[in-house]
Amino acid sequence: MNIQAIKRVLLLVGFIMTVSLTLAQNREVAQQTINTLCGEDFSGRGYINKGDSMASAFIAKRMKDIGLQGYSSDFLNPFLLNVNTFNTTQVKVDQKVLRPGFDFLVAPEAKSAEGKYKVFYVSPKLLSSSKAVKKVKSAIKKGFIPVLCSYEATNKVLAENAAKIKKSLSGAIFIQLKSSLTWSVATNQSKNTEIELVDSLFDRYASEIKITIEANFIKNYASQNVIGYVPGAEKPDSFIILCGHYDHLGKMGDAIFYGANDNASGIATMLDLATYFVDHPQRYSLVFIAFGAEEAGLIGSLNYVKKPVVPLASTRFVFNMDLMGSGDKGATIVNGSIYKDEYEALTKINTENDYLPLIKSRGKAANSDHYFFTEVGVPSFFIYLMGDYTFYHSPNDSPKNLKLGQYYDRSFQLVRDFIIHLN
Repeated sequence: MNIQAIKRVLLLVGFIMTVSLTLAQNREVAQQTINTLCGEDFSGRGYINKGDSMASAFIAKRMKDIGLQGYSSDFLNPFLLNVNTFNTTQVKVDQKVLRPGFDFLVAPEAKSAEGKYKVFYVSPKLLSSSKAVKKVKSAIKKGFIPVLCSYEATNKVLAENAAKIKKSLSGAIFIQLKSSLTWSVATNQSKNTEIELVDSLFDRYASEIKITIEANFIKNYASQNVIGYVPGAEKPDSFIILCGHYDHLGKMGDAIFYGANDNASGIATMLDLATYFVDHPQRYSLVFIAFGAEEAGLIGSLNYVKKPVVPLASTRFVFNMDLMGSGDKGATIVNGSIYKDEYEALTKINTENDYLPLIKSRGKAANSDHYFFTEVGVPSFFIYLMGDYTFYHSPNDSPKNLKLGQYYDRSFQLVRDFIIHLN
Protein backbone atom coordinates (compact mmCIF):
# COMPACT_ATOMS: atom_id res chain seq x y z
CA MET A 1 0.00 0.00 0.00
CA ASN A 2 1.61 3.29 -1.07
CA ILE A 3 1.81 6.46 1.06
CA GLN A 4 -0.95 8.24 -0.86
CA ALA A 5 -3.29 5.28 -0.41
CA ILE A 6 -2.60 5.22 3.33
CA LYS A 7 -3.34 8.94 3.56
CA ARG A 8 -6.66 8.47 1.73
CA VAL A 9 -7.72 5.70 4.11
CA LEU A 10 -6.75 7.69 7.21
CA LEU A 11 -8.60 10.78 5.99
CA LEU A 12 -11.69 8.70 5.33
CA VAL A 13 -11.50 7.07 8.76
CA GLY A 14 -11.35 10.55 10.27
CA PHE A 15 -14.43 11.62 8.29
CA ILE A 16 -16.35 8.53 9.26
CA MET A 17 -15.53 8.95 12.94
CA THR A 18 -16.59 12.62 12.88
CA VAL A 19 -20.02 11.63 11.56
CA SER A 20 -20.49 8.42 13.53
CA LEU A 21 -19.76 10.08 16.87
CA THR A 22 -23.07 11.89 16.56
CA LEU A 23 -25.24 9.31 14.83
CA ALA A 24 -25.41 5.55 15.46
CA GLN A 25 -27.64 4.54 12.55
CA ASN A 26 -26.08 6.41 9.67
CA ARG A 27 -26.59 5.41 6.06
CA GLU A 28 -24.00 7.87 4.78
CA VAL A 29 -21.30 6.40 7.02
CA ALA A 30 -22.32 2.88 6.01
CA GLN A 31 -22.06 3.79 2.32
CA GLN A 32 -18.63 5.31 2.92
CA THR A 33 -17.55 2.11 4.66
CA ILE A 34 -18.67 0.08 1.65
CA ASN A 35 -16.90 2.46 -0.73
CA THR A 36 -13.67 2.19 1.24
CA LEU A 37 -13.70 -1.59 1.54
CA CYS A 38 -14.35 -1.80 -2.20
CA GLY A 39 -11.60 0.66 -3.12
CA GLU A 40 -8.99 -0.23 -5.73
CA ASP A 41 -6.29 -0.21 -3.04
CA PHE A 42 -7.99 -3.12 -1.25
CA SER A 43 -7.76 -5.36 -4.36
CA GLY A 44 -11.11 -7.04 -3.73
CA ARG A 45 -10.16 -7.98 -0.13
CA GLY A 46 -8.52 -11.17 -1.34
CA TYR A 47 -5.04 -12.63 -1.35
CA ILE A 48 -3.24 -10.53 -3.97
CA ASN A 49 -1.51 -7.38 -2.68
CA LYS A 50 -2.60 -8.45 0.84
CA GLY A 51 -6.02 -6.98 0.21
CA ASP A 52 -7.55 -8.94 3.08
CA SER A 53 -4.94 -7.63 5.52
CA MET A 54 -5.53 -4.04 4.43
CA ALA A 55 -9.26 -4.50 4.97
CA SER A 56 -8.78 -6.08 8.39
CA ALA A 57 -6.48 -3.23 9.46
CA PHE A 58 -9.12 -0.71 8.39
CA ILE A 59 -11.84 -2.55 10.32
CA ALA A 60 -9.63 -2.91 13.41
CA LYS A 61 -9.00 0.85 13.44
CA ARG A 62 -12.70 1.53 13.03
CA MET A 63 -13.48 -0.79 15.95
CA LYS A 64 -10.95 0.98 18.15
CA ASP A 65 -12.14 4.45 17.15
CA ILE A 66 -15.80 3.51 17.67
CA GLY A 67 -14.90 2.58 21.25
CA LEU A 68 -14.94 -1.21 21.17
CA GLN A 69 -12.56 -3.06 23.44
CA GLY A 70 -10.24 -5.71 22.04
CA TYR A 71 -9.23 -9.17 23.21
CA SER A 72 -5.83 -8.38 21.69
CA SER A 73 -4.03 -5.06 21.31
CA ASP A 74 -4.51 -5.08 17.52
CA PHE A 75 -8.05 -6.60 17.55
CA LEU A 76 -6.76 -9.37 15.23
CA ASN A 77 -7.32 -13.12 15.52
CA PRO A 78 -4.88 -14.84 13.10
CA PHE A 79 -5.19 -18.08 11.16
CA LEU A 80 -3.61 -19.75 8.11
CA LEU A 81 -5.03 -21.05 4.85
CA ASN A 82 -3.93 -22.34 1.46
CA VAL A 83 -5.21 -20.36 -1.51
CA ASN A 84 -4.87 -20.31 -5.30
CA THR A 85 -4.36 -16.84 -6.82
CA PHE A 86 -4.05 -15.40 -10.34
CA ASN A 87 -1.61 -12.64 -11.20
CA THR A 88 -2.32 -12.71 -14.95
CA THR A 89 -5.42 -13.86 -16.87
CA GLN A 90 -5.54 -13.10 -20.58
CA VAL A 91 -7.66 -14.70 -23.29
CA LYS A 92 -7.80 -13.70 -26.95
CA VAL A 93 -10.12 -15.33 -29.51
CA ASP A 94 -8.78 -14.60 -32.99
CA GLN A 95 -8.32 -10.80 -32.82
CA LYS A 96 -10.80 -10.20 -29.98
CA VAL A 97 -9.34 -9.55 -26.53
CA LEU A 98 -11.74 -10.78 -23.85
CA ARG A 99 -12.35 -8.96 -20.58
CA PRO A 100 -11.45 -10.96 -17.46
CA GLY A 101 -14.32 -11.24 -15.03
CA PHE A 102 -16.91 -10.14 -17.57
CA ASP A 103 -16.27 -12.21 -20.71
CA PHE A 104 -14.38 -15.09 -19.13
CA LEU A 105 -13.29 -16.60 -15.84
CA VAL A 106 -10.45 -18.92 -14.95
CA ALA A 107 -11.59 -21.83 -12.78
CA PRO A 108 -10.53 -20.98 -9.19
CA GLU A 109 -8.39 -24.12 -8.88
CA ALA A 110 -6.71 -23.80 -12.32
CA LYS A 111 -2.95 -23.95 -12.78
CA SER A 112 -0.77 -21.73 -14.97
CA ALA A 113 -0.98 -22.13 -18.74
CA GLU A 114 0.17 -20.29 -21.84
CA GLY A 115 -0.02 -20.80 -25.59
CA LYS A 116 -1.85 -20.49 -28.91
CA TYR A 117 -4.29 -23.22 -29.87
CA LYS A 118 -6.54 -24.16 -32.74
CA VAL A 119 -10.21 -24.36 -31.77
CA PHE A 120 -12.06 -27.65 -31.45
CA TYR A 121 -15.71 -26.85 -30.77
CA VAL A 122 -17.59 -29.63 -28.98
CA SER A 123 -21.17 -29.17 -30.16
CA PRO A 124 -24.21 -30.52 -28.30
CA LYS A 125 -24.40 -33.30 -30.88
CA LEU A 126 -20.79 -34.33 -30.32
CA LEU A 127 -21.03 -33.95 -26.55
CA SER A 128 -24.00 -36.34 -26.50
CA SER A 129 -21.99 -38.96 -28.41
CA SER A 130 -20.37 -41.95 -26.74
CA LYS A 131 -17.21 -41.04 -28.67
CA ALA A 132 -16.95 -37.55 -27.19
CA VAL A 133 -14.15 -38.33 -24.74
CA LYS A 134 -12.04 -40.10 -27.36
CA LYS A 135 -12.44 -37.32 -29.93
CA VAL A 136 -11.61 -34.56 -27.45
CA LYS A 137 -8.45 -36.33 -26.27
CA SER A 138 -7.41 -36.87 -29.88
CA ALA A 139 -7.96 -33.17 -30.68
CA ILE A 140 -5.79 -32.12 -27.74
CA LYS A 141 -2.92 -34.31 -28.99
CA LYS A 142 -3.14 -32.51 -32.34
CA GLY A 143 -2.75 -29.07 -30.72
CA PHE A 144 -6.41 -28.06 -30.42
CA ILE A 145 -8.10 -26.54 -27.41
CA PRO A 146 -11.55 -28.08 -26.78
CA VAL A 147 -14.43 -25.66 -26.32
CA LEU A 148 -17.35 -27.47 -24.69
CA CYS A 149 -20.83 -26.20 -25.51
CA SER A 150 -23.03 -24.84 -22.75
CA TYR A 151 -25.76 -27.10 -21.42
CA GLU A 152 -28.43 -27.20 -18.78
CA ALA A 153 -27.57 -29.14 -15.64
CA THR A 154 -30.86 -31.00 -16.10
CA ASN A 155 -29.56 -32.50 -19.37
CA LYS A 156 -28.00 -35.56 -17.78
CA VAL A 157 -26.40 -36.92 -20.96
CA LEU A 158 -24.50 -33.71 -21.74
CA ALA A 159 -23.64 -33.09 -18.09
CA GLU A 160 -22.33 -36.62 -17.57
CA ASN A 161 -20.28 -36.62 -20.76
CA ALA A 162 -18.80 -33.22 -19.93
CA ALA A 163 -17.83 -34.55 -16.51
CA LYS A 164 -16.22 -37.60 -18.11
CA ILE A 165 -14.22 -35.42 -20.49
CA LYS A 166 -12.94 -33.19 -17.69
CA LYS A 167 -12.07 -36.17 -15.51
CA SER A 168 -10.14 -37.87 -18.33
CA LEU A 169 -7.95 -34.85 -19.07
CA SER A 170 -4.76 -34.63 -17.03
CA GLY A 171 -2.75 -31.45 -17.41
CA ALA A 172 -5.04 -30.22 -20.19
CA ILE A 173 -6.40 -26.79 -21.06
CA PHE A 174 -10.05 -26.55 -22.05
CA ILE A 175 -12.89 -24.05 -22.26
CA GLN A 176 -16.43 -24.44 -20.98
CA LEU A 177 -19.08 -22.14 -22.43
CA LYS A 178 -21.53 -20.74 -19.87
CA SER A 179 -24.68 -18.65 -20.12
CA SER A 180 -23.41 -16.54 -17.19
CA LEU A 181 -20.34 -16.36 -14.98
CA THR A 182 -19.90 -16.70 -11.23
CA TRP A 183 -16.44 -16.90 -9.65
CA SER A 184 -15.16 -18.22 -6.31
CA VAL A 185 -11.94 -18.97 -4.39
CA ALA A 186 -10.09 -22.29 -4.24
CA THR A 187 -7.80 -23.66 -1.54
CA ASN A 188 -6.23 -26.18 -3.91
CA GLN A 189 -4.70 -26.23 -7.39
CA SER A 190 -5.66 -28.82 -10.00
CA LYS A 191 -3.63 -30.35 -12.82
CA ASN A 192 -5.89 -28.77 -15.44
CA THR A 193 -6.65 -25.25 -16.59
CA GLU A 194 -10.35 -24.71 -17.18
CA ILE A 195 -11.61 -21.41 -18.56
CA GLU A 196 -15.28 -20.42 -18.52
CA LEU A 197 -16.39 -18.18 -21.37
CA VAL A 198 -19.72 -16.43 -21.93
CA ASP A 199 -21.55 -18.50 -24.55
CA SER A 200 -23.11 -15.55 -26.38
CA LEU A 201 -19.65 -14.05 -27.03
CA PHE A 202 -18.09 -17.13 -28.57
CA ASP A 203 -17.81 -17.42 -32.34
CA ARG A 204 -18.32 -21.07 -33.31
CA TYR A 205 -16.17 -20.42 -36.38
CA ALA A 206 -13.21 -18.97 -34.45
CA SER A 207 -9.91 -20.48 -35.52
CA GLU A 208 -7.46 -19.61 -32.74
CA ILE A 209 -7.39 -18.97 -29.02
CA LYS A 210 -4.42 -17.47 -27.19
CA ILE A 211 -4.23 -17.70 -23.41
CA THR A 212 -1.87 -16.55 -20.68
CA ILE A 213 -2.74 -17.70 -17.17
CA GLU A 214 -0.31 -17.14 -14.30
CA ALA A 215 -1.49 -18.95 -11.19
CA ASN A 216 0.26 -18.81 -7.81
CA PHE A 217 -0.67 -21.38 -5.18
CA ILE A 218 0.13 -20.02 -1.73
CA LYS A 219 0.55 -22.38 1.22
CA ASN A 220 -0.02 -21.16 4.78
CA TYR A 221 -1.18 -17.71 3.79
CA ALA A 222 -1.59 -15.61 6.96
CA SER A 223 -5.04 -14.08 7.33
CA GLN A 224 -7.12 -12.97 10.29
CA ASN A 225 -10.47 -12.29 11.88
CA VAL A 226 -11.11 -8.92 13.54
CA ILE A 227 -12.77 -8.93 16.97
CA GLY A 228 -13.98 -6.21 19.31
CA TYR A 229 -16.57 -6.13 22.09
CA VAL A 230 -18.79 -4.09 24.39
CA PRO A 231 -18.78 -5.43 27.98
CA GLY A 232 -22.13 -6.52 29.36
CA ALA A 233 -23.66 -4.25 31.98
CA GLU A 234 -25.03 -7.10 34.12
CA LYS A 235 -23.65 -10.40 32.83
CA PRO A 236 -20.30 -9.65 31.13
CA ASP A 237 -19.39 -13.35 31.05
CA SER A 238 -22.31 -14.17 28.76
CA PHE A 239 -22.02 -13.23 25.10
CA ILE A 240 -23.97 -12.42 21.98
CA ILE A 241 -21.96 -12.36 18.75
CA LEU A 242 -22.78 -10.08 15.82
CA CYS A 243 -20.70 -10.97 12.79
CA GLY A 244 -20.15 -10.92 9.05
CA HIS A 245 -17.27 -11.69 6.70
CA TYR A 246 -15.09 -8.89 5.36
CA ASP A 247 -13.17 -10.87 2.72
CA HIS A 248 -14.19 -11.26 -0.91
CA LEU A 249 -12.75 -12.92 -4.02
CA GLY A 250 -9.92 -10.50 -4.65
CA LYS A 251 -8.39 -10.15 -8.10
CA MET A 252 -8.27 -12.44 -11.13
CA GLY A 253 -5.58 -10.82 -13.22
CA ASP A 254 -6.81 -7.30 -13.99
CA ALA A 255 -10.36 -8.03 -12.83
CA ILE A 256 -11.32 -6.88 -9.33
CA PHE A 257 -14.22 -8.54 -7.53
CA TYR A 258 -15.21 -5.69 -5.24
CA GLY A 259 -17.83 -7.44 -3.10
CA ALA A 260 -19.99 -4.42 -2.27
CA ASN A 261 -23.06 -6.42 -1.29
CA ASP A 262 -21.03 -9.53 -0.49
CA ASN A 263 -20.08 -8.54 2.10
CA ALA A 264 -18.92 -4.97 2.58
CA SER A 265 -22.59 -4.28 3.28
CA GLY A 266 -22.64 -6.70 6.22
CA ILE A 267 -19.50 -5.18 7.71
CA ALA A 268 -20.94 -1.68 7.31
CA THR A 269 -24.08 -2.79 9.17
CA MET A 270 -22.05 -4.50 11.89
CA LEU A 271 -19.90 -1.41 12.49
CA ASP A 272 -23.00 0.77 12.54
CA LEU A 273 -24.52 -1.52 15.17
CA ALA A 274 -21.28 -1.46 17.15
CA THR A 275 -21.45 2.35 17.21
CA TYR A 276 -24.98 2.17 18.61
CA PHE A 277 -24.24 -0.45 21.27
CA VAL A 278 -21.09 1.31 22.54
CA ASP A 279 -23.48 4.09 23.59
CA HIS A 280 -26.19 1.62 24.69
CA PRO A 281 -24.51 -1.30 26.53
CA GLN A 282 -26.69 -4.34 27.01
CA ARG A 283 -27.14 -6.93 29.72
CA TYR A 284 -24.77 -9.38 28.02
CA SER A 285 -21.43 -8.65 26.40
CA LEU A 286 -21.73 -8.01 22.67
CA VAL A 287 -18.89 -9.37 20.54
CA PHE A 288 -18.40 -8.02 17.01
CA ILE A 289 -16.47 -10.28 14.62
CA ALA A 290 -15.42 -9.56 11.05
CA PHE A 291 -14.48 -12.98 9.71
CA GLY A 292 -11.83 -13.58 7.08
CA ALA A 293 -11.69 -16.27 4.36
CA GLU A 294 -15.43 -16.95 4.28
CA GLU A 295 -15.32 -17.15 0.49
CA ALA A 296 -12.55 -19.75 0.71
CA GLY A 297 -14.80 -22.12 2.67
CA LEU A 298 -15.81 -20.48 5.97
CA ILE A 299 -12.20 -20.82 7.11
CA GLY A 300 -12.09 -17.83 9.46
CA SER A 301 -15.21 -18.85 11.38
CA LEU A 302 -14.12 -22.51 11.47
CA ASN A 303 -10.82 -21.48 13.05
CA TYR A 304 -12.69 -19.32 15.53
CA VAL A 305 -15.01 -22.16 16.56
CA LYS A 306 -11.99 -24.46 16.99
CA LYS A 307 -10.21 -21.84 19.14
CA PRO A 308 -12.91 -19.49 20.46
CA VAL A 309 -11.98 -16.16 21.99
CA VAL A 310 -15.01 -16.28 24.29
CA PRO A 311 -16.37 -19.63 25.56
CA LEU A 312 -18.86 -21.25 23.21
CA ALA A 313 -20.77 -22.55 26.22
CA SER A 314 -21.30 -18.94 27.33
CA THR A 315 -22.28 -17.71 23.86
CA ARG A 316 -26.03 -17.25 23.95
CA PHE A 317 -26.61 -16.37 20.29
CA VAL A 318 -24.79 -15.63 17.02
CA PHE A 319 -26.30 -13.21 14.50
CA ASN A 320 -24.52 -13.34 11.16
CA MET A 321 -25.07 -10.64 8.50
CA ASP A 322 -24.20 -11.30 4.87
CA LEU A 323 -25.63 -9.59 1.74
CA MET A 324 -27.18 -6.64 3.55
CA GLY A 325 -27.37 -4.13 0.70
CA SER A 326 -30.93 -4.50 -0.60
CA GLY A 327 -34.07 -5.50 1.35
CA ASP A 328 -36.87 -4.23 -0.87
CA LYS A 329 -38.13 -7.82 -1.10
CA GLY A 330 -37.48 -8.63 2.54
CA ALA A 331 -35.05 -10.99 4.24
CA THR A 332 -34.36 -14.67 4.69
CA ILE A 333 -33.34 -16.13 8.04
CA VAL A 334 -31.26 -19.29 7.80
CA ASN A 335 -31.93 -21.46 10.88
CA GLY A 336 -35.28 -19.73 11.31
CA SER A 337 -37.02 -23.10 11.28
CA ILE A 338 -34.50 -24.47 13.82
CA TYR A 339 -34.71 -21.78 16.49
CA LYS A 340 -38.43 -21.14 16.33
CA ASP A 341 -38.85 -19.01 19.46
CA GLU A 342 -36.18 -16.56 18.34
CA TYR A 343 -37.60 -16.53 14.80
CA GLU A 344 -41.07 -15.74 16.11
CA ALA A 345 -39.63 -12.89 18.19
CA LEU A 346 -37.82 -11.50 15.15
CA THR A 347 -40.91 -11.65 12.94
CA LYS A 348 -43.01 -10.05 15.69
CA ILE A 349 -40.56 -7.13 15.90
CA ASN A 350 -40.67 -6.77 12.13
CA THR A 351 -44.47 -6.87 11.93
CA GLU A 352 -45.02 -4.43 14.78
CA ASN A 353 -42.61 -1.88 13.30
CA ASP A 354 -43.18 -2.52 9.59
CA TYR A 355 -39.44 -2.74 8.96
CA LEU A 356 -39.18 -5.17 6.02
CA PRO A 357 -41.92 -6.30 3.63
CA LEU A 358 -41.29 -10.00 4.25
CA ILE A 359 -39.23 -12.33 6.41
CA LYS A 360 -38.77 -15.90 5.22
CA SER A 361 -37.52 -18.86 7.22
CA ARG A 362 -34.97 -21.44 6.07
CA GLY A 363 -33.47 -24.49 7.70
CA LYS A 364 -29.81 -25.30 8.21
CA ALA A 365 -27.38 -24.36 5.45
CA ALA A 366 -23.59 -24.25 5.25
CA ASN A 367 -23.67 -20.99 3.33
CA SER A 368 -22.08 -18.45 5.68
CA ASP A 369 -20.21 -17.99 8.94
CA HIS A 370 -23.06 -18.97 11.27
CA TYR A 371 -22.71 -22.62 10.17
CA PHE A 372 -19.99 -24.00 12.43
CA PHE A 373 -21.53 -22.30 15.46
CA THR A 374 -24.76 -24.14 14.72
CA GLU A 375 -22.86 -27.41 14.34
CA VAL A 376 -21.44 -27.14 17.86
CA GLY A 377 -24.80 -26.24 19.37
CA VAL A 378 -24.62 -22.44 19.58
CA PRO A 379 -27.98 -20.91 18.51
CA SER A 380 -27.36 -18.93 15.34
CA PHE A 381 -29.16 -16.94 12.66
CA PHE A 382 -27.89 -15.90 9.27
CA ILE A 383 -29.80 -13.00 7.74
CA TYR A 384 -29.51 -12.00 4.09
CA LEU A 385 -31.62 -9.35 2.39
CA MET A 386 -33.55 -9.94 -0.81
CA GLY A 387 -34.19 -7.46 -3.60
CA ASP A 388 -33.66 -6.45 -7.20
CA TYR A 389 -29.89 -6.22 -6.74
CA THR A 390 -28.70 -9.38 -8.50
CA PHE A 391 -24.93 -8.97 -8.87
CA TYR A 392 -23.15 -11.82 -7.12
CA HIS A 393 -19.50 -12.95 -7.29
CA SER A 394 -19.02 -10.64 -10.24
CA PRO A 395 -17.01 -7.43 -10.76
CA ASN A 396 -20.41 -5.75 -11.10
CA ASP A 397 -20.98 -6.14 -7.36
CA SER A 398 -19.44 -2.72 -6.83
CA PRO A 399 -20.26 0.54 -5.00
CA LYS A 400 -21.17 2.03 -8.37
CA ASN A 401 -24.12 -0.38 -8.50
CA LEU A 402 -24.91 -0.73 -4.78
CA LYS A 403 -26.49 2.39 -3.27
CA LEU A 404 -28.00 1.95 0.17
CA GLY A 405 -31.61 3.04 0.59
CA GLN A 406 -34.37 3.10 3.16
CA TYR A 407 -34.20 -0.65 3.70
CA TYR A 408 -30.69 -0.26 5.05
CA ASP A 409 -32.17 1.85 7.85
CA ARG A 410 -35.00 -0.61 8.42
CA SER A 411 -32.78 -3.69 8.49
CA PHE A 412 -30.44 -1.92 10.93
CA GLN A 413 -33.40 -1.19 13.21
CA LEU A 414 -34.66 -4.76 12.93
CA VAL A 415 -31.33 -6.27 13.97
CA ARG A 416 -30.84 -3.66 16.70
CA ASP A 417 -34.27 -4.37 18.22
CA PHE A 418 -33.73 -8.14 18.03
CA ILE A 419 -30.39 -7.90 19.85
CA ILE A 420 -32.05 -5.77 22.53
CA HIS A 421 -34.81 -8.40 22.78
CA LEU A 422 -32.21 -11.16 23.30
CA ASN A 423 -30.89 -9.18 26.25
